[in-house]
Amino acid sequence: MTRRRSGAVSLLTAGLLLAAVLQSPAHAATTAAPALTITPTTVGNTFTVGQQVKLGFSTDATTINWTVRDAGGTEVAKGSASAASLNGQLPLSISTPGWYQTDLTAVASDGTTTLGGTDFAVLTPHDFSTSTDTRIGVAGALGFGSTANNPGLEAVPLMANGGISTDRDEAFWAAAETTKGVIDFPQRYKDYKAALDANNVDFLNILDYGNTLYYPDEAPSTDEQREAFTRYAVAAVDQWGTEHTTYELWNEWNLRDPNGAAKASPENYVALLKMVSAAVRAKHPDVKLTGPSLAVINDWQGWFTKFADLGGLDYVDAVTIHPYVQPLDPEASVTYVNTIRSIMAAHGSTKPIYISEQGWATGTNPSAVSEPVQARDLVRGNLLAYGNGVARYSSYNFMDSGTDPSNVENRFGLVRNRLDTRGALVPKPSYVATAVLARQIDELPLIGQTRFGTNGYDVAFDAGSGQSVHAVWSATPGLVNVAAPAGSQVQITDLYGATTTLTADAGGHVWVSAGPDPFYARGAITGVAASNRFALSVAPEIAGDPATGTLTFTNPDAVAHAFTVSAGGAETSGSAAAGATATAAVSYPAQDSTGARTYTAKVSVDGQAVGLVSTTGTATPPLSVTASHVVNGSGKDLLRFRVTNASSHALPVAGLDWVSGTASGTLLAGCTVAAHATREVDVPITLTGPSTWSANLRRTGEADIKAAGTLLPVTAPTVAKRHTVKLDGVIDPAVARQPAIALEGTGTPPVTGWGGPSDLSGSLWLNHDDQNLYLSAKVTDDVFSQPNRAGNIWGGDGLQLGMTAGAPGETTQTQEIGAALTDAGPVDTWRWTPTTQTGVPPGVQAKVVRDETAHTTTYEIAIPWSTLGFAAKDRLLSTTVVINENDGTGRRGWLTWGKGVAETKNPALFNAVRLAPEAAR
Repeated sequence: MTRRRSGAVSLLTAGLLLAAVLQSPAHAATTAAPALTITPTTVGNTFTVGQQVKLGFSTDATTINWTVRDAGGTEVAKGSASAASLNGQLPLSISTPGWYQTDLTAVASDGTTTLGGTDFAVLTPHDFSTSTDTRIGVAGALGFGSTANNPGLEAVPLMANGGISTDRDEAFWAAAETTKGVIDFPQRYKDYKAALDANNVDFLNILDYGNTLYYPDEAPSTDEQREAFTRYAVAAVDQWGTEHTTYELWNEWNLRDPNGAAKASPENYVALLKMVSAAVRAKHPDVKLTGPSLAVINDWQGWFTKFADLGGLDYVDAVTIHPYVQPLDPEASVTYVNTIRSIMAAHGSTKPIYISEQGWATGTNPSAVSEPVQARDLVRGNLLAYGNGVARYSSYNFMDSGTDPSNVENRFGLVRNRLDTRGALVPKPSYVATAVLARQIDELPLIGQTRFGTNGYDVAFDAGSGQSVHAVWSATPGLVNVAAPAGSQVQITDLYGATTTLTADAGGHVWVSAGPDPFYARGAITGVAASNRFALSVAPEIAGDPATGTLTFTNPDAVAHAFTVSAGGAETSGSAAAGATATAAVSYPAQDSTGARTYTAKVSVDGQAVGLVSTTGTATPPLSVTASHVVNGSGKDLLRFRVTNASSHALPVAGLDWVSGTASGTLLAGCTVAAHATREVDVPITLTGPSTWSANLRRTGEADIKAAGTLLPVTAPTVAKRHTVKLDGVIDPAVARQPAIALEGTGTPPVTGWGGPSDLSGSLWLNHDDQNLYLSAKVTDDVFSQPNRAGNIWGGDGLQLGMTAGAPGETTQTQEIGAALTDAGPVDTWRWTPTTQTGVPPGVQAKVVRDETAHTTTYEIAIPWSTLGFAAKDRLLSTTVVINENDGTGRRGWLTWGKGVAETKNPALFNAVRLAPEAAR
């Protein structure tokens, strides 16, 4: 029978209060912050192209400011108006499909502010009413009684408009049979089933859980208990029927109630399944019964094998599994599907496989992912499932089940919780990405899945009449060429629904950047392959300044080509000679928003649009505030505040409010920080024990910038005097006259078989000037061996330094740099941390000389302050030095001054060093 689904969306009349996220400082406010209430005019703020986007609000503020950004982080609307003139509605002229976030600022007459925001979607119209496609499902939770967990009946049209064809939901036995022998499903179950029917959304009904009228445990374990459950299962099929309704027996039997009488065993599950299957099919022979709803955890392979051995596959029409892999990407779950299929094949079964749960939680929990990652992973999860022969896929779940960002279970939803401060049921990026997927592949049969490059995927669907839709992504970003007949059009649609039309060139290709976010190519496409024809790079962006970059065109052809690049609302042109590479500058308008960015450029060659190239980046705030524990020339402790303006224009500052221990104050009141400049202010401090500091940088009409940190006292620091070391492999006389730091047998664990100072020992000296930190060392070592190079030099004879700014333990940002004379001849230097800067450290110079007669190795190393990111004038840093030992049989151990590098990575174990202004003599 033909399924019919509606894309209708009903109105949500309840107002939603957005929490006051940020107020002006208390000392500046004389009245309460203004109220800001959002009242969506459409359920979940979800609109279709051509429909006026309106965000309703009420406020007692005098002014409303707003900024709207798309999923790529680009500002698409910005404005300010009196609240009275807006009359409770913010209309936005946005018609491009996508997911959008809106930041709102309510400003009172005295300047106090309340910040809030909401999200909305713009979807292309699509008629699902006659679709028979049941591939895209979701766990709806409409069967739950709690308002906080249940998205409500108004969510069902939102599901339908999002292209969701199936709601996996529940009508619990314990709620249906409250009097023994009387099964009557509550009205709320009937109401949500009626809503699903009205919106033509199929029902995947989980038959689940126990009933204390019959036994105390969750799962049945005896024939008498199973018979009671079977009566409920038959009643459920009687109630809900078999038309557009599929049944799943239990939810994750192998994981739930393992300590109950049924012990989560396959034997007890198959016994229940066999009884339910026989009873239900006797009365409803056309029923579709699925199971075992397998959680891929513990010994799931063994469990499923035993299930199949016991004949479980004979009683189901499809096998359901839950291959969660969070926080890994969905590609990691393909092996689960393959394992299930191989076990089925070994038992002679080719029945369909459903993924009836898979999801990625967002939020602040360490195992959570970002909202954009959730969106792309759910879409890739769907596509990988279909590409690997899975018949249905249900995302877990439709609505966030709570509002706690640190609770993983609260944040699996495609839309926000009904109590979320950004609005009830408003879309997360994953809702829009799912809706776009549904629109792209609706009723299109799978062609197959192919791979390209190292981590590229192409899942293709037959669009008829020689056309196809290819969903393409690559975990390793790069360019692909999409092959199509010369002169034919290829539509490229991004993850959130924005479409660009390209035309295949004379060679029969268009070019598109492929990254972790899938894109869709529609046309007479014959294949997808990696390419290097075009590349886009964009320099780090500072909010408030334009972002600038370069488009590179590599021309392999025997003729020259003229090309035009459209980016950021402007065009630049260039020409590429035959067989040559050419570049064109690109620029993107300045915007005040910060965060992740996606930059896109459309490339036309010889007047024909053939490429859509993109890259990603992050826009950072123009102003930042930091503080450092420093000492002056006399060794007195100071707290040095720095306000840095990274932008190209001067910025005013209202004031910097600071607290250190019991002291507090305001600095830089009413000052201006020049472009590309830093303002510094020192505050004297007295440290008798651990303390903290915090700072709040205020700007009129802008959000405050906050920073905080730890302060620790320093006792008896090592003094490094001022001296510029000559790097010649001989300890400078002025250095040698200074007290040496002795290394002798202090490794942890000690060097294996250490034979005393002649085996391994040494002396160290630290010096400095305005440009560099210097380390001089003379090491006695009876056997010298350094077979390694680059990042592996720690495994041979050589030296490592760990360094942080301030006192030991005040910061976790460590610079770990090493130097070694290699057996190959050159002196190699390497930086291991920060991991973002791993490689040969810029500007570091090292001279290492081995004297085999004396069995000594002399090290002289100059490390620029610019490489370390420390300021020499701060005069306080923390350091540890490691001398590694290798006598030709592998690393035997090390000697160390301080700890925190060799035995464990912990900068709190470093030694404090004070840079004295006196010269070494």
